[in-house]
Amino acid sequence: MKPIFRRLRREEVPLAADVFLVSLAELARAHGLPPPVSYTRAAVVPAYEHLFETGIFEVAELDGKIVGIAAATVRDSIWFLAMFWVLPEHKLQGIGRPLLERVERLGAEQGATVRCVWSSIDFAAIASYLKLDMMPAGPIFTFTGPLASEPAAHDEARVSELDPKTTSAIDRIVRGVAREQDHAYFRARATPAYQLEIEQRAVGYFYVKDGVIGPAAWSDSASGEALLSHALRQASSQAPEVKMIALGVNQTAIRHALGAGLKLVSASHFFTSRAFGKLDCYLPSGPVLF
Repeated sequence: MKPIFRRLRREEVPLAADVFLVSLAELARAHGLPPPVSYTRAAVVPAYEHLFETGIFEVAELDGKIVGIAAATVRDSIWFLAMFWVLPEHKLQGIGRPLLERVERLGAEQGATVRCVWSSIDFAAIASYLKLDMMPAGPIFTFTGPLASEPAAHDEARVSELDPKTTSAIDRIVRGVAREQDHAYFRARATPAYQLEIEQRAVGYFYVKDGVIGPAAWSDSASGEALLSHALRQASSQAPEVKMIALGVNQTAIRHALGAGLKLVSASHFFTSRAFGKLDCYLPSGPVLF
């Protein structure tokens, strides 16, 4: 029987989450990694609902069962592949590639000209990204741990509650496009958010919840040290251990993480069809919304 490719239905969002959880657990097992206990159905479903409401969410159905999922956000010209998973028993059966190409085509129809993805370590998936002309743009490093030394406060900088207008202005500089709908999602999840002002000018923003930093962005490299210092201090005040994710091009963030005593705990890959924005001034939130 040939698979059917179609849009996910709202009532199927929990089933799509199950495909992800099963596939991720098997990927971790196959590579000798610890079980991904931080991912639960309760945590994944709200993110998938957001993808369903504001993005492209397609599935592969076989014999009445969802066996593959692919979701992407299109924010102006940027198509970001948020999820791409096929159940382990159905991998390498001609399901993943046409599902991925379908989501890519739908993005192009919405005007996307740049394709990018935060990739897992699955070689089959990586090969599919390369065939879609998404080329390696460097690693993504995850750092965690207690702060061994608290960063300087940078007294010339002022931290205040985030004004939504700030995010759009900063995002257009750093990410290349605005994404108001994603910031609305973060606010709905009650994620504390702050903006950094220097000389009464907003130069960046950062989110911190339960010690986890991200997303965060700053408009110019000179503001990075102050923003990262305040973000790390805020994260440490919330939890005994903090977490920060840095793209390989963001050397300022990497140095801050190591200087604060955080440990490198994982590495993944960033692929893109074309360079965009100023990603050396950005911390992603994770593989779903980048």
